[in-house]
Amino acid sequence: MTIRFRAFAIGLVIFAIAFTQNLQGASLAYAQSKIPEAIVAIVDINSILQASEPSKKAEENVKALLKTKVDELNKRGDALLTEKEALDKQRAILSPDAYQKKLSELNVQRQNLQREFQVINGKMNEVLVGIRLRFREIIVRLAADVSKEKGVNLGIDRAKTVFFNPGMDITEEVLSRFNKANPKVDIKLEDMEQGAAPAKKN
Repeated sequence: MTIRFRAFAIGLVIFAIAFTQNLQGASLAYAQSKIPEAIVAIVDINSILQASEPSKKAEENVKALLKTKVDELNKRGDALLTEKEALDKQRAILSPDAYQKKLSELNVQRQNLQREFQVINGKMNEVLVGIRLRFREIIVRLAADVSKEKGVNLGIDRAKTVFFNPGMDITEEVLSRFNKANPKVDIKLEDMEQGAAPAKKN
């Protein structure tokens, strides 16, 4: 009975090992059948944002609007300077209190003007960031289209890649399509305070 029991136990162990190996093999085969082989494409999104015509035009438009606003603020600054010069000429005939009061009023206006300069510059940067984010979304969609046509199933931004085969790079083709799509952003002077309107594809 002892010999038979040992033989039976050994048989159970062998069966368990064989079953486990078969189960692992089946699991591996199933996993491999479910996960496709990675076919990778690289796209340099930052390069497209910098080099593309839509990005350049949008930035030029924002800077042109900024210049309009800055010119307006400069005129107000020149007017304050003229007032200050006129006040200095009247100093001899004004009481010290009257002179200091008017000077303080001019200083407050000058400080407010400086704050407006800072605000408008900050708003310009916000508008530019918003435009780049909207353009980035379009670039990603175009990169997905190019990848699908090429049978690619994994896209990676160049900024997150240490090295890659140059044959994986689809940046130029995506740049070409982005320029051709020519998305536009409607920017108005009030947008410098409220942000840019959504990008539009032609």
